[in-house]
Amino acid sequence: MQKIPRPARPAPGVDATVPGGPGTGELAAELGRRLHLRVRPFFRFLSPDSPVVESEPNGAESTVTVLEGACRCVLSRACEEPAPGPSHPLGMRLRSGGTLFVPQVHTYRLSDIHVPTTLLRLDLEGPG
Repeated sequence: MQKIPRPARPAPGVDATVPGGPGTGELAAELGRRLHLRVRPFFRFLSPDSPVVESEPNGAESTVTVLEGACRCVLSRACEEPAPGPSHPLGMRLRSGGTLFVPQVHTYRLSDIHVPTTLLRLDLEGPG
């Protein structure tokens, strides 16, 4: 298994999103060539007991992969509130190695973060 190089984790208690570095840039460029899309990588670092994190619609399809840690993810249409509770049909617990595909006009909500969690988000945009 190949390790994806990532920036240093921010100070404890700080949640941060940062652009991907050289290693993820190469991954994104190769994926973009194969899919004929522009792919932009971002890392998201979440602290234990982080508040609920909601994505903003960005007009692109995305993948969200948990590199380490775990969180609950709920997918919903951008204009709709997700149904509450763990029984939501588009909700799941993602652990290290798990990936969520986020179609256009959809958002995701991350919660139940109990350990330091690192995510890699790849935004899949129109031809680059």
